Amino acid sequence: MTMERVDASLLRRNVQVAYLDLSTEEAIRRWGEPEITWDDLGPWNTFVFRLADGTLAGLVREVENAPKPGYFLLAGNEESGTPEGIDTTDALAAFLSEAPFEEERVLERYPLAR
Repeated sequence: MTMERVDASLLRRNVQVAYLDLSTEEAIRRWGEPEITWDDLGPWNTFVFRLADGTLAGLVREVENAPKPGYFLLAGNEESGTPEGIDTTDALAAFLSEAPFEEERVLERYPLAR
């Protein structure tokens, strides 16, 4: 099984995994139109996937005023609605493999969360 696109509302509390060299145009070509989600900063382009191991992976970028090009990769546990049990290294490796997405395009990696 490979990753499948799912509703963005499934990814609630999450952990930052990485920052990726990815444009909105490329993301749309790969996965279709983003969902627009909102937080205190405003609207976000959002793509959420369920990985083969059940981890939720999200790609997010501010719609307006993004500080730099690219997308944050987030991960969460669908069952608990939290980042509990998420290993960011494993989540990144799974996303890169299932997307597929080149490791050279990982601009920043974030620490482990358990």
